[in-house]
Amino acid sequence: MGFFDRFKRPAKPEALGVTPSEGVVLAPVSGEEIRLEDSSDPVFSCLALGKGCAIKPGASVVYAPVSGTLTAAGAPNFHAIGITSDDGVEVLIHVGVDTVEMHGEGFEVFVEKDAHVRAGEPLLRFSAEKIRAAGHDDAVLMAITNTDDYSSVEPAELGEVSAGSPALIVRRKAPRLHRLLGGRAAVV
Repeated sequence: MGFFDRFKRPAKPEALGVTPSEGVVLAPVSGEEIRLEDSSDPVFSCLALGKGCAIKPGASVVYAPVSGTLTAAGAPNFHAIGITSDDGVEVLIHVGVDTVEMHGEGFEVFVEKDAHVRAGEPLLRFSAEKIRAAGHDDAVLMAITNTDDYSSVEPAELGEVSAGSPALIVRRKAPRLHRLLGGRAAVV
């Protein structure tokens, strides 16, 4: 290794090459998936931001859990990413608890707001060591912020997950039939 090799930034990780099924939100990071209600963040655990899950990370790269448009990414919120999926699921990924206090230290964001990403594309890298050294929980929290638009938002399976595997199952509400018009159902 040459002298200047010490100053090179690590390369952006490769995309996962995954395609989620309809109604599936993928795990953004590998680790242990727990119920969002069991996370240490009071705002997420009371489901104020929506239903979802938390993952105690075993890796340091966060990948897109859905294909869609980034609604929040990069400065000043290096620790948080918002994505609206192509089919309307609003996903908030928050790395760590109270990590806003770190002002981006220990975070490397690979994407920019308003960009379109594909499921499995790397979004950011974080240092769990720096998060813990700053006195924060390093859990990766994921909430569906438009939970009320769905009949249910549930963990796919709790326990060990790999980035890109199913994390949440999101079921749409059935349309209401208010009246029948000439043999056609009118959905309102």
